[in-house]
Amino acid sequence: MTAVALVVLALAGSATGAGTDQRVAFVHGGNLVVANLATGAQQVVLTHAALGPVAWSGDGKLVSDGGRIADGPALPTSALSWAPTGETAAFIATDGSVRLWTTGAGQRTILPNAWGARSLAWGPGGQLAVARTLYVRGPMRARHEEIWVWRAGALRRVIGPMTVDTVPIVAGFAPNGRVLWWSDEQGSASIAADGLPLLAGKTALATTLVFPDFVDVCGPHLVYVRGGSRYTTYGKSIVEDGRNISSDTKLSWVSPSCSGTTVVAAAGRNWNETFMGRGEERSIWRLEPAKVRLTHPPKGWTDEDPRVLPGGSVLFVRTHQTIAKDTTTEHASLDLLAQGTLKPIASLTTTVDELTTRWEPNYYGHYGWPSLIAVAP
Repeated sequence: MTAVALVVLALAGSATGAGTDQRVAFVHGGNLVVANLATGAQQVVLTHAALGPVAWSGDGKLVSDGGRIADGPALPTSALSWAPTGETAAFIATDGSVRLWTTGAGQRTILPNAWGARSLAWGPGGQLAVARTLYVRGPMRARHEEIWVWRAGALRRVIGPMTVDTVPIVAGFAPNGRVLWWSDEQGSASIAADGLPLLAGKTALATTLVFPDFVDVCGPHLVYVRGGSRYTTYGKSIVEDGRNISSDTKLSWVSPSCSGTTVVAAAGRNWNETFMGRGEERSIWRLEPAKVRLTHPPKGWTDEDPRVLPGGSVLFVRTHQTIAKDTTTEHASLDLLAQGTLKPIASLTTTVDELTTRWEPNYYGHYGWPSLIAVAP
């Protein structure tokens, strides 16, 4: 792994609020870059970076891309899940085991590869939700389609065994402490593409598409995108605590983000788009505490992946897609909207070969930017 000098100095500042130390990490030009939102200063912290997912440790001092930690090790996984506090990462290793990595202590295995872990997510108080799918063959045949919560070495089952053939996908924890998860019946990618039931514990909430940026939790509030159909440009609405807060059916709403009492989302024309990447033309809206349109992108551009920051400023991506044979280029900028002023933060232009790259620039109107960008806590 190659790391740029002075990485620790660059990442060790305070990460609270949206003040002078508010930072964002993003992948650009094959590098993982950290930018200060107040000063605009940027620093490359990883070279030869993967195309996400980018994530921060709970204390905001460490940043990772895929399985690599800036100024730290390359772990045997494609994604890390950081605990809400401190510097502990959980991951499903390439051999199928569930492991923890902590600064100073390194790796340790908490669940063996034969356990059948498929997805995981941290919650409050050191809780780690782990979804399991395991089929035991032979004379003692058994099925294990369950969700368990691990905490400080203790393991308890909270969902299952299932009565239907399904693969549970952990999304996080609801404000009431129940595990948020999708029920992927039959483990079918085609079925999942058109939406799956989102549940909090055993309570079904709605059918949603299975994207991390379609669900957000802030304090006592849960917001998510409701609506099936794989076309994100059609029939999507924003629900907060069981209430539809988008209401305008002329628009299709995606990517909600909340902080305190503020909720923002992206919205564009409500239609079945024919050519993905050419007609979303979304704008950023604030839905709570008062509904107002915040951005007006130029013709042919679309505003995506809004993140509301403490204090009410909004970080988002303005992007335009071009396609040449099997190569897609996203011409994009990371912008900050604060007190009515739009401030460019960085270029995010990315080119991928769709035949060889796992990262999806655009999947039925859903952009892949959320995996390439992470705001420090």
